[in-house]
Amino acid sequence: MTFLRWSEHFVTHIDGVDRQHQGLVDLVNAAAPALSCGDPSAADAQVLIDRLAEYATTHFREEEQLMRDAGIDGNYLDHHMRSHRSFVEEVALMRRQFDTDRRLDGPQLLRFLASWLTFHILVEDQHLARQLRLIADQHSPAEAVELGRERRSESAQAVLTGALIDLFTVVSQRNRTLVQINDRLHAAQTSLGKLNASLEQQVAERTHELQRTNAELLREQTALQQALETIERTQSQLLQSEKMSAVGQLAAGVAHEINNPIGFVSSNLGSLKHYVGQLLDIVDADAPAIAALAADHPARRAAEQARQDSEIEFLRQDVPDLLKESAEGLARVRKIVADLQDFSHVDEAEWQHANLNQGLESTLNVVSGDLKYKARVVRNFGDLPAVRCIPAQLGQVFMNLLVNAGQAIESTGTITLRTGHADGYAWIEIEDTGSGIPPEVQRRIFEPFFTTKPVGKGTGLGLSISWEIVQRHGGTISVDSEAGRGTCFRVRLPIAGPSLAGGKSSAP
Repeated sequence: MTFLRWSEHFVTHIDGVDRQHQGLVDLVNAAAPALSCGDPSAADAQVLIDRLAEYATTHFREEEQLMRDAGIDGNYLDHHMRSHRSFVEEVALMRRQFDTDRRLDGPQLLRFLASWLTFHILVEDQHLARQLRLIADQHSPAEAVELGRERRSESAQAVLTGALIDLFTVVSQRNRTLVQINDRLHAAQTSLGKLNASLEQQVAERTHELQRTNAELLREQTALQQALETIERTQSQLLQSEKMSAVGQLAAGVAHEINNPIGFVSSNLGSLKHYVGQLLDIVDADAPAIAALAADHPARRAAEQARQDSEIEFLRQDVPDLLKESAEGLARVRKIVADLQDFSHVDEAEWQHANLNQGLESTLNVVSGDLKYKARVVRNFGDLPAVRCIPAQLGQVFMNLLVNAGQAIESTGTITLRTGHADGYAWIEIEDTGSGIPPEVQRRIFEPFFTTKPVGKGTGLGLSISWEIVQRHGGTISVDSEAGRGTCFRVRLPIAGPSLAGGKSSAP
């Protein structure tokens, strides 16, 4: 079926332009059978739209370059290019409609193409061809525009040309309106579908929300009780933390103040040792000269009397010993100061691998003042591997247990420290020979604020905080006690640190 015949009226006598026009006519004729049926296949429609877009890109670019090269009037060039853009916009509308529902209105497209061909080729491009010939005959671009219009108006075809222009304008506007209406219809259908889906979803969500609310009420009842318990524990932890922070600050201040005199005393002892050595060297150097004097020489008798009065030989032996003992005493004071400085960091919470035996020793030095007059400390330390922990927090645990052990001994007794490891865990035992803990009290010793001490003598937080710290480390703390025999607390900690899977800690 031939939809549109190529005739001499289409010929512009511009070879490239005529070939592209004829190619468009052939394209329309080839697609006419499929388009005339009203609903071409998606594949045919896709190919046709792609080829129309390709035609518009190639033909319009070459035709516009031809006009620029010929120097055609600028206003007319703009007018002609607007006509090209109109075609491009129509094809873009068709593509958008096709992309939306994969359908193409074949008869509508045929009407548009027929209108475009007759209007643009018979009117616009023929006018263009006349201008190009007039410019070639040495007319100015402006003259070519006017003369081209005059010659067209002299033709009997003028009425038909005007009608075609009006027809193309109406068809183009109608086509745009139909596409816009179709877009709005599709958008409305999509919106209606979304609204229906939204209503169904809202009903499902509301039903789910009611079920979830019921379950949430039950969970909130349980969570409320847990929150109350957590608040109590948090309050106790904050109170203990403030107390330990204050103790830490005091310890840090004391350690700092002691460090200064230790420094100059140590320096003075070093200088004194050197000076005493020099004096003894002088005494030894004078001895041969004194011995060379006559036995009854006054200087010799005076020197010998002075040596006897000062007991020089005794001083030669005793002074170095005194200096050595003083240096050892200063070293012990330095160790105590170092332990105080370590203890002053109780509020620091950095996970690291630590030597628990050394931690026990440091804590023991800090509390030695409370223990030395009533308890003999026995150490039975095993060879422990480094344990991943927060050393300052475990130091707090050791301090609480050591202080409690000392307080359990009324007059004199023994505190035994044991350490060891097995099956990936390190263990620490602190045992005393005190009065022991009755069974009814053992069940409550880790409760916050529970204490058997008189009012004002204890807060009941020490063992509760110790239990919390050991729990955060993924370990356990247990007690074995018998009234009148004594008590043994055993702390068991994982060497590798707390397990994240167990939910005990957020340690890295």
